Amino acid sequence: MMVLMAAIPEGTLLSGLRGYVSAAVGCSPDRITVASRFQDGNRHAVYKVSYLGPAGATEDLVVRVSYGGAPADCLQAEREARVLKKAGGIAAPVLYDFRCTSPWFETPTMCMQFVPGQQKELWSATPGEIERLGSVVAWVHGRPVDDLMDGASEAGNLVSYAEERLESIISTLAWARDPLPAATQSRLRNAANSVQTSWARARNDQSFNTGAALGLLHGDPGPGNILWGPGPVLIDWEYARLGDPADEIAYLLDQNDLCPEQREAFWRGYREGVSTQAPLAHVIDRVDWWEPVGLLGSALWWVERWVRRACADAAGTGDPEVPRGPGYYAEHVIRRLDRLERLLGGP
Repeated sequence: MMVLMAAIPEGTLLSGLRGYVSAAVGCSPDRITVASRFQDGNRHAVYKVSYLGPAGATEDLVVRVSYGGAPADCLQAEREARVLKKAGGIAAPVLYDFRCTSPWFETPTMCMQFVPGQQKELWSATPGEIERLGSVVAWVHGRPVDDLMDGASEAGNLVSYAEERLESIISTLAWARDPLPAATQSRLRNAANSVQTSWARARNDQSFNTGAALGLLHGDPGPGNILWGPGPVLIDWEYARLGDPADEIAYLLDQNDLCPEQREAFWRGYREGVSTQAPLAHVIDRVDWWEPVGLLGSALWWVERWVRRACADAAGTGDPEVPRGPGYYAEHVIRRLDRLERLLGGP
């Protein structure tokens, strides 16, 4: 029985899970006792599955089944699986099994270690916890990446990566349109112009022209993707990519609203995880440029959802990817835009 993830009856899905887990871990389907679905997961159905191990003790794992089965979905999932094999057991869950298609699911499916732990807003974490997170992030950034490159397009440098990222973010400025208030549209365009002007100056700085190679990035180190147990573990690696470590650090520091004491703690941990201190000075310099860039990208991400929700309401239609009211998305936009203008030297 093969299952396509579009509009699957829950009973059919659970039957597919039993078959897949049985094959992935080598246990009989009747030894699988519980499968409970996590509420989070925008592009996947994610389950905690319990089964009886060889000694009769209950063991837990996580199964994630993609909603999409297009070739691009498979390529992205294949890359994530390669990253998990590299980082699993230290910074990520251990990957047990991955299949783009299987007798049970037509879409990418992976089975991985269940990591016990709690999620928390990073601004509420202690300096000691943030320091340990900094050490983990540095370990990730320092992994060898030759086996993760998908072609010559990824053999870039810090300058080409920054230009591509900035171009990608600026392209989403197209969402700064009606029914967004005109004043908000104007603020977004002014901020985008300032960021682009800053790159014209920064691209020739020594910190961007060190010859340093791109590193492995988690891609989304937000509070929902960090589990706090004995130590921090990063989950949900679907946006993992090769890039500038300063990009990811800037995102983590600013998007999670870390205070000065927490930022100092992060850098203490990060220093412990890097091999030399000389490149670190350049990373710190680049973080100053990346913070407003990442904040602009985040604001525009929320702008898209604000506009889509408002348009769906005006047309009397639904949009499952933006289930909340326009005010929810507007609040996220304005909060980020206020911080962005302060970073750029505004009032």
